[in-house]
Amino acid sequence: MAENSVEKPVESIVAQGVDDEPIVANARLFQGRLAIVASVMSAFYAAFHMAALNGLSIGDLTGVTLPFLPRFPMETWNFRIVHVAGALLLGFMLFASVRFTDKQDSDLRPNAVVRAASWLLLLPALFSVGAATWFGTLIEGGVSWNGMDATLQFRETFLFGIPLMVATVGAILL
Repeated sequence: MAENSVEKPVESIVAQGVDDEPIVANARLFQGRLAIVASVMSAFYAAFHMAALNGLSIGDLTGVTLPFLPRFPMETWNFRIVHVAGALLLGFMLFASVRFTDKQDSDLRPNAVVRAASWLLLLPALFSVGAATWFGTLIEGGVSWNGMDATLQFRETFLFGIPLMVATVGAILL
């Protein structure tokens, strides 16, 4: 036995706050219903990936064919498009394009020209979405989309590609 052994009390807190995640300046902080919506959208995105990659099909499971739902397993290019679109949606939902600040008198005032240009750039983007939806209904109706027909080339280039390129390049420049 050790003589005069006295145990020292051990501090219970060695380092406080080391496991706290820092909040970045452009992160949106969801509370209440918005937190539930963001969580459900994120869970749906993860479930979509599991279903698409494992070949889960609502039609095969239930025998019910629902319109506008993807057919699983998805083709590679379709999956990539939906994957990127979903990631962009979640990314822009979770993070803002500007820094948030607590100061009332801030240097980060909204720029009316940039805001107006961003709303204007939404028009060609929505036009491209409409064109892609229209193409999908044409293909579903039996139109052979081989890219060789001059009418189809015009539609792809001028009704989808150029408006989408204008919206994309414009958004990058903004």
